[in-house]
Amino acid sequence: MRTSIARLTTTAPPSDPDLLSAHGALLLLAAVMTAGQGNPKEARQLLAQAEGLATTLGSDRNRLWTGFGPTNVVIHAVSAAVRAGNADRALEIGARLDTSRLPTALVGRRAQVQVDLAAATMRSPGDKSVSVLHLLEAERIAAEMVHANVQARTLLLDLLAKERRAATPGLRPLAERAGLLA
Repeated sequence: MRTSIARLTTTAPPSDPDLLSAHGALLLLAAVMTAGQGNPKEARQLLAQAEGLATTLGSDRNRLWTGFGPTNVVIHAVSAAVRAGNADRALEIGARLDTSRLPTALVGRRAQVQVDLAAATMRSPGDKSVSVLHLLEAERIAAEMVHANVQARTLLLDLLAKERRAATPGLRPLAERAGLLA
């Protein structure tokens, strides 16, 4: 992947929206992977490069099915913070995120950020029941995200293990719809 990123950096015309989108999408993927490998500083650098490309692109687009643009950079910043174990940072970024500007075809991205925010909420010192709200929102956006996504299902199982029925009335019905309760 780094070879592709380097090649795009040296050969891409700075104004071609398809190449900007492909380059940006690769940077975002590299940032999330790098954060998960324990290198948050490098992940932030990759996100900053992607943010610069998104600024050049100017708006949220779905060129070459990349979904690349300013909003997607923020979505990936949330994911990178979660993967780096920085729940507070993920929640801080997520608080200013508005996915309404994304192209309508990108329902998976809208739902995935809710799963990431649920994960961040589970790892933060605050109220864990808010995780259920994020998972319910992910289900509203794209039901398959909660029903088939390993991260979402793991979060549901964790929430069930710590369940306080009065605080999380939507948890059991959600887990049942996801096939986790018999």
